[in-house]
Amino acid sequence: SSTGTGKSAAILCSVLAWQRYHVLRQQNRSGGGGKDDGSPGRNGENEGANQKVKIIYCSRTHSQVAQMVASLKSTPYRPRMAILGSRERLCIHKSI
Repeated sequence: SSTGTGKSAAILCSVLAWQRYHVLRQQNRSGGGGKDDGSPGRNGENEGANQKVKIIYCSRTHSQVAQMVASLKSTPYRPRMAILGSRERLCIHKSI
């Protein structure tokens, strides 16, 4: 289908909704703490049940990333983001 119809934003919002559900479910299972302090579980193992799920969004162009960030602003989701870019876009030193 054509560009600009919100396909990527719809998929990303679905994944963010799942992530929110997953975190809340883990907090309910652990009694509401929601933190993994690294201490051993019941069987002496580190269960890691409360680790947050990371979502990695990749794009071919910088403008596509910028468009996705702008689209997310019109949703109820405010994920923490780290945008990685090339030296061509981010480096201020002209000879590099």
